Amino acid sequence: MDDDQRSITRHYDELPPNWEEITRGPTKERILFPAIDSLLPSLSGKRVLDAGCGDGYYASLLADRGGDVLGIDASQEMVRVARDRYGDDVEFRRADLSEPLSTIEGDSADVVLCQHVFSHLPSLETPLSEFARVLRPGGSLVISTHHPFHDFLIVRDREYPSTTDALEMDLDPHVVADREKPAYHETERFEVHWGGPDSENPGTYYRRPLHALLEPLLAAGFDLSDLVEPEPTEEFQGDYPELARELRHRPSRSVCLRAER
Repeated sequence: MDDDQRSITRHYDELPPNWEEITRGPTKERILFPAIDSLLPSLSGKRVLDAGCGDGYYASLLADRGGDVLGIDASQEMVRVARDRYGDDVEFRRADLSEPLSTIEGDSADVVLCQHVFSHLPSLETPLSEFARVLRPGGSLVISTHHPFHDFLIVRDREYPSTTDALEMDLDPHVVADREKPAYHETERFEVHWGGPDSENPGTYYRRPLHALLEPLLAAGFDLSDLVEPEPTEEFQGDYPELARELRHRPSRSVCLRAER
């Protein structure tokens, strides 16, 4: 594990007290999660790997739908919280997606779900080749990650959209990029200082062009079957009209993919 990955793990080790609030905002519950749900196959009786499970909340929902779920996360503290909250229904282990998943047998999963982890990884070859290894033939991979166009804009403009309405909390994000001007076609590191520019626990991210997301997926042997750019529904527009107007004039914050081995 390199220094950036240690920093990312440390970042998430400190987040469990606020994680439920961060992940239950209206853009997550009403836009992102339904988009992911639309891509998931039937889970009844299926072995499911939730790769990057955080506090285990979504893994517990997968178990409620009939899945036999294993949740993994690089943060030992997140794994501890997940076990405390949902350990009766889901198995949780610590595992880093930047490294081989040596404790998981090949051809052992029917579905792999990976939510918003790829933006923390400088390379996608290892996790995607490992997902292909652990999935049974015909198994499904569902991914959500930062939309390449969204990340490019925030790095270029050094400005993150307000989180006050989207998450119903003000995280005061400040973007710090490694380059003065981003080069869209390259993968580039940047930080977001949540809680103001003097935050001592910034998030470390990697923005990449669209082809750098899709090419390693195809190279790992997956067939891309669906791609969704989550957007506000009519119901969401009625409940959050100002936020919906803002979201409709920007690229989607996330992109969701489904692929089959």
